[in-house]
Amino acid sequence: MKATSRHVEQELGSYVLGALEPPETVRVEAHLQGCARCRAARDSYQEVADGLMYTLRPQAPPPGMRSQLRRRIQPARPRDTGRPSAYAVLSSVLALGVVALALLTWQVRSSLQRVEGRFAAAQAALEQRAQVDSVSLALLSYPSRQVAMVAGEHAYGTMLYEPRMPMAVLNAWGLPDLEQDQAFQIWLRQPDGTRVSAGVFQRDDSSPFTRVLLEMTESASNYVEMGVTIEPKDGSPAPTGPRVLHCDL
Repeated sequence: MKATSRHVEQELGSYVLGALEPPETVRVEAHLQGCARCRAARDSYQEVADGLMYTLRPQAPPPGMRSQLRRRIQPARPRDTGRPSAYAVLSSVLALGVVALALLTWQVRSSLQRVEGRFAAAQAALEQRAQVDSVSLALLSYPSRQVAMVAGEHAYGTMLYEPRMPMAVLNAWGLPDLEQDQAFQIWLRQPDGTRVSAGVFQRDDSSPFTRVLLEMTESASNYVEMGVTIEPKDGSPAPTGPRVLHCDL
């Protein structure tokens, strides 16, 4: 195939990065098939790109990065003099360096955000577990504490509470697996049949059992029954899913 008359050194920096639009890519590839000089220049750019990107783990860039980088690194096209200018070569090398540094910065920032997110989640879980443990110890210190046996088809456990106080802790074993959009929800039934939510929780897979602090606004003696159902992740205004645990108070 005969190469097009205009050489394509100015586009090779963007080409090896995959930053050209499809029509430009087709035109450059068509020219490269018939132009040994531009192929040699392309190979040089490719070596630079490979060297700069060697330490980066391949990851998909965020949406819109390709078009933004292409606008930044594509210089105005000077008149074709038949040979690549020093400015063109330097611009392409610097462009590759800028791209590599931008991608590296983005990857480092993304990694830090993931680490910070995991650390924050772990810290929140530890704080929640410490709070539940402290309430359990407080309840155990009351002589009038009560322990209700909790049972379901496959799960079982205990509910520790003090009848005169709005404090209770649920300990559950054998809770079933849930879908990502589901959660367990605790319900307390009043004598007139009204059911109020006492919190939404997930199974604690880091422990043999799951310990949950009930969210109560009244003394435990104002309720006659406790149940746990499977509901949407953010909870429901009333029980809608299957019941997995139950006890009378």
